[in-house]
Amino acid sequence: MLQKRNCFAKRALLASFVVTPRKETLFAGLYRKNGFGPLPSDLQVCPVRGTPVSNDEHIFYDLAPDNRLDNLTGRVVIEWGKAYLSWIQRADEVEGKPVIEIRTEQNRDEPFPGYRKFRWDLSDIGSIWPTWQDNLRQCKGIYLLTCKHCGQQYVGKADGDDGFWGRFLCYSLTGDGGNEGMKQHQTPGYFVTILEALATPSPGELDILESLWKEKLGSREWGLNKN
Repeated sequence: MLQKRNCFAKRALLASFVVTPRKETLFAGLYRKNGFGPLPSDLQVCPVRGTPVSNDEHIFYDLAPDNRLDNLTGRVVIEWGKAYLSWIQRADEVEGKPVIEIRTEQNRDEPFPGYRKFRWDLSDIGSIWPTWQDNLRQCKGIYLLTCKHCGQQYVGKADGDDGFWGRFLCYSLTGDGGNEGMKQHQTPGYFVTILEALATPSPGELDILESLWKEKLGSREWGLNKN
């Protein structure tokens, strides 16, 4: 695990929690620290944030699952507390976390609604259920971003190896996906929907569909498309 230096230097165990799409803090498992050392030679960019990393500021922790709380993994929901932006909290330095719920079975993903009905807050795209991520990887196509503040729209295409998921995740890392119109937009915050989903688009098909949807929605004249 990549982390800032000394972040877990004095800790032997790490309790992992994730935020679900329902905005719950769910226990994801207990991990044992076996040791730490320099970054792998091929690790130069943070896989989550996309920012540069170095041995001067970061360290690589060797973690292994600890099965003592396996029966609670995916079942315990806690109240994270007011310091919700502090994604690292040390048990000996904070007050206890109230347990909201202990479920009778592990947390399950909600059924994927289909590409036509898919709609999500782009800023929370990383919290989508794993099965939804798999569905979004399976297709390429045309998507629509709509500003939550003014309604201006951006039409884009997802044509990479990871389909829609890879393209949506790019926005969570960069904020604008490299789009000039979005860079210039002063009020970030978008909903993302899917206009066209294709499992195996033919060469040039997505370019044609992207242009067609830009014309249909007027996203060049009144939206955020600059080409």
